[in-house]
Amino acid sequence: MPAAIPLIAVVAGGVASAALGGGLLGALVGAGAAFVVSSIGASVFPAKRPAAPTRPSDDATAPGAGRTQSFRQPITEHQIVFGRCKVGGPIVFIHSAPDDEGRTDGWFYSVVVLAAHRVRGIGDVWLGDTLATDAKFAGLVRIDRHLGTIDQTADGNLIAETGGKWTAEHRGRGRAYVALRLKITAEAFPAGPPNIAALVEGADTILDPRTGATGWSDNPALCLAWYLTAPFGWKASWDDIDIPALMAAANICDELIGTRAGLHERRYTVNGRVSLGEGKIAITRKLVAAMAGAMVVSGGRFFIHAGGPALPSATLTSNDLRGDVTIQGSRPRRDLFNGVRAVYVDPAKNWQPTDAPPLLAANYVAEDGGEQIFRDLEFPLTTSVATVQRLMKAELERVRRQREVAFPANLSALRLRPWDGVTVALDRVGAFPARVTGWRLSPDGGVDLALSEEDPAVWNWNPAVDERAAGDSPSVVLPNPGVIAAPAAIAVATPVTAAFGALGVSWSPVGSAYLAGYELEFLPASVAVWQGYGGALGATAASVPTTEPTAFRARAVARSGAVSGWREAAVPGAVTAPAALGITGGVRLSGGVPIGAVRLQVFEAESASLAAATKLAAEPTALPWDRTGLTAGQTRWYWLRSVSAEGNVSAFAGPVTATAL
Repeated sequence: MPAAIPLIAVVAGGVASAALGGGLLGALVGAGAAFVVSSIGASVFPAKRPAAPTRPSDDATAPGAGRTQSFRQPITEHQIVFGRCKVGGPIVFIHSAPDDEGRTDGWFYSVVVLAAHRVRGIGDVWLGDTLATDAKFAGLVRIDRHLGTIDQTADGNLIAETGGKWTAEHRGRGRAYVALRLKITAEAFPAGPPNIAALVEGADTILDPRTGATGWSDNPALCLAWYLTAPFGWKASWDDIDIPALMAAANICDELIGTRAGLHERRYTVNGRVSLGEGKIAITRKLVAAMAGAMVVSGGRFFIHAGGPALPSATLTSNDLRGDVTIQGSRPRRDLFNGVRAVYVDPAKNWQPTDAPPLLAANYVAEDGGEQIFRDLEFPLTTSVATVQRLMKAELERVRRQREVAFPANLSALRLRPWDGVTVALDRVGAFPARVTGWRLSPDGGVDLALSEEDPAVWNWNPAVDERAAGDSPSVVLPNPGVIAAPAAIAVATPVTAAFGALGVSWSPVGSAYLAGYELEFLPASVAVWQGYGGALGATAASVPTTEPTAFRARAVARSGAVSGWREAAVPGAVTAPAALGITGGVRLSGGVPIGAVRLQVFEAESASLAAATKLAAEPTALPWDRTGLTAGQTRWYWLRSVSAEGNVSAFAGPVTATAL
């Protein structure tokens, strides 16, 4: 999909390749040329070549591509994180060891590098699509965060637990990373070690020349200046950057703009990751796209500009001409569009590329004979639906200002640079505002200017009219054979006799096309370890031989081998401190009803023999409870047994005895 920002190299003949290949500033200064990365025109990303990506599902030219995936690869490029975003990264260390239960390879260790520079912070960590703080990972996950400081020390836990594989020399200075230890269980990690991603607040060594402070920023102009001076960027010095232009661009980015929700946000921000393998030009284009602006190299200096109304720096008249001027009144049909579709990265949708509400201008459709012509754009470093719509509108309005001028100027045009605003006022042509989009010294002693019409209305924004509701894109839920749900319920057939030889247990069926069967385990009260009862059972019920209170649990098994969580029927607690008191015509039973018990079974006998006891029909739900219907002088013995919501029973409490009055 094409994106919004092209590269325009305006240089004297034969210089472009030399400028891009090396010695950029020297080559351009020597040629008397200007080099521009701007947001005027068609595509920021070059056409995709039929080559394999560096890793699966990681096409660097797609918005958000590969940004949340971690991967293993012998040689790979690092990444830069701007602003705040969810990212994965290269896995640089993997290790396993016996866990605290003695299971071989029970502990899984992994180190994921998130950024090739120091970051302000590493926040939430995702294991697959689930936050590491989820209750199902309790006691199974340990995460150490390292921000990539210049004096960073090696991870102490890895040194202590990996048997010399990770040493004190593995400091990772200048590399932000997370070190994880996972206890691999079939319930928590049914598909094995998960993908690891984290919410990262990016580079925090960004200089703001307006205040002199250095720290974190999501201002696109400041981030671009930081990248220009970075050792992995353009390696420019701050003397190479025009500071007044940078400050003006930063101020435009920080302007507060209203939104449809009645709130305000800054005009432009940058939040995302870029891969160093994309190259300097592609990275610069993405940063420029995020602020609808331009980066100009002219006179040996970098000029950074953000999109906004341009104040005319000059009025070009016939006195500035050295030859015939050419005015093109309309753009070629192939360059025109009257609607915009765009993709941005939405944090609310797990930081995935998301379609912005499409923009279609009915007035421009009418100008084009009723034909709807859409341009598809990409904004990989934009995370606000309001911001992306402002970028879309600006691009559409700029293209619909169709007059383009080839202006052969005399040396008076030396005062201009690309991106400057001018007023074109020629004889027999009404004055109109324009932007300098091309600048080149001519061999005959003048300056050839390329001008594109642009008026302040391009940047107008009324959120009540211009911003469209994002709506909810329909969620597509694909089947996942590696995940299966647990049975919704489990039930035990409550025994009605004091002694029993087996307990029946049943569970709800799991509706999944990937179901292979079920596993059932039981835990008698006298045993400390769960016992297996068959594997991959096809039925949803079983009769388990046991003569004592027994806990049960069942889980589903997928054909892939993945298992669900357990659904358990625990043994309820027994009644505490049972007592019996004779009352008129009966016996009053009292004691403590345990938490989890929903009713009680009462067994009665004429002697202290449980084997001779029979269960009373009544099942009280609270104590004290009166057994009535006895005559004065009758003595009875009683045993009480708790029953859980699942029907499971506790051990007996008693006997207690009393005589009716």
